[in-house]
Amino acid sequence: MSDLVLRGRAWVYPDNVAIDGDLMALEWALKRETRPEVLKDHVFAGLDPGFPKRAQPGDIVVGGRRFAQGNAHIQGMIGLKGCGVGLVAESIPIGSFRNALAAGLPVLPRCPGVRAMFADGEAVEVDFVAARVRNLARGTEASFPPLAPHLVEMLRAGGWGPMFRRRLDAMAAA
Repeated sequence: MSDLVLRGRAWVYPDNVAIDGDLMALEWALKRETRPEVLKDHVFAGLDPGFPKRAQPGDIVVGGRRFAQGNAHIQGMIGLKGCGVGLVAESIPIGSFRNALAAGLPVLPRCPGVRAMFADGEAVEVDFVAARVRNLARGTEASFPPLAPHLVEMLRAGGWGPMFRRRLDAMAAA
């Protein structure tokens, strides 16, 4: 599997999951914590506190409409990245989508109807470049709008910071 194809289990969440409280406690944003190894243990603390212990690298969070709504704090996205999971959602507010990309979290933000494709724990495979989502248990598949090439480049680099450092290094070498 490439780094932008994940295979694991689906973890399905409802519409209107808030970034602060549901996905990550606000205290981590106020503390300005950005270490994935710290934040991963607090993902979904307000909604599903057992998630960090159940989730495995390669798993996919399947969100409903307006996943990660509210104040666009990056800590929840960094926490998901720290868990080694990917994210597909029916819709994501633009600030949270940008934070997912900046954190290097594999994400597909415009997947209408994707929640209906899965139940918790079902086997899933997502190709984040081709924007293809497969339910391996049911043998179903759907395609969604792909990310722009420059956004795929950012994910491949590991997020905004690593991509920026790579560009600076290339400019210094020129």
